[in-house]
Amino acid sequence: MSELSSLYCKVKITKPQLEKFLNSPLEDPELNKNWIDWWNSRKMYSKMELTPELLRTYNDDTNEEVIDGWIDYPEAMAFSDYDEAAEEWHWGMMFFSQNFTEMIPMFAFIISLEKYVIESTENQAIVFPFFWGDDAVHVYIYFEDGKAILSPKAQTLKDVNPKFIEQTKDFLNKKWDQMAKEMDLDNLD
Repeated sequence: MSELSSLYCKVKITKPQLEKFLNSPLEDPELNKNWIDWWNSRKMYSKMELTPELLRTYNDDTNEEVIDGWIDYPEAMAFSDYDEAAEEWHWGMMFFSQNFTEMIPMFAFIISLEKYVIESTENQAIVFPFFWGDDAVHVYIYFEDGKAILSPKAQTLKDVNPKFIEQTKDFLNKKWDQMAKEMDLDNLD
């Protein structure tokens, strides 16, 4: 059985635009060439064709409910941090998923940010096995010319911008240290 991978997303976004995004309803993803190319580039057991039925969103009414749901699920160790000075939103979770079909709603969620973010090469997201020493990349999403793009080429960490990987690992390490200090170790079963 494989281990849960971590999710990290960083986007440049103004506070009003973030609020607008969070209060908006979820957008249904469109099955297009980018989704198909990315799906076809992934290695998985019992791979099936990517269909409109597989390409889905969460069952929440708003984007904020998606965030709240993950944050309220303690095993995920999710975080949502907004840096007003830098106008950056950091979103993710330490323990996300190991299953591509389970990940799809989150990728659709991240892609729907494209209408709200400030155009920047820093707008990126990644899912990879942060804790397990594996360099496999489940998804790398970058934003370019107003579009969020699932990279079919990013198979390993070597295929992703090294500066972003370093920033991701630094942020996740700091977040893990912070969360570990807040854990109630006496109540772990």
